[in-house]
Amino acid sequence: GAVQDALRTAVEALPEHRGGLVQFQDSTNAGTTIGGVLVLAGGDRAGVEQSLRTVLETVSRTYREQPGVRRAFVRIEAHPEGDAALRVLAADVVEPASGANVTTDDLEAQLGG
Repeated sequence: GAVQDALRTAVEALPEHRGGLVQFQDSTNAGTTIGGVLVLAGGDRAGVEQSLRTVLETVSRTYREQPGVRRAFVRIEAHPEGDAALRVLAADVVEPASGANVTTDDLEAQLGG
């Protein structure tokens, strides 16, 4: 759909992006989720966290620009090239306001954009 296309285009344009796709799911039962496993620039955990922060800022800004969107859970994780075992989760970069799941509200509150 249009929202997923917009998110993918924005994220894939970032110099930090090395691979992987952003997935957007909007279902009445499961709620709205922005997810994906991304390969991002960074030689170590700190580097990947920095790249993921940039991705999340971009996701936040791009999502907010879409018409008629509602709060979404953000389940994006990232790892560097060649090391899938080093996983950095959205919750490692942005602290969830409530519960274990980061939402687009958390991104907006903590990353601005």
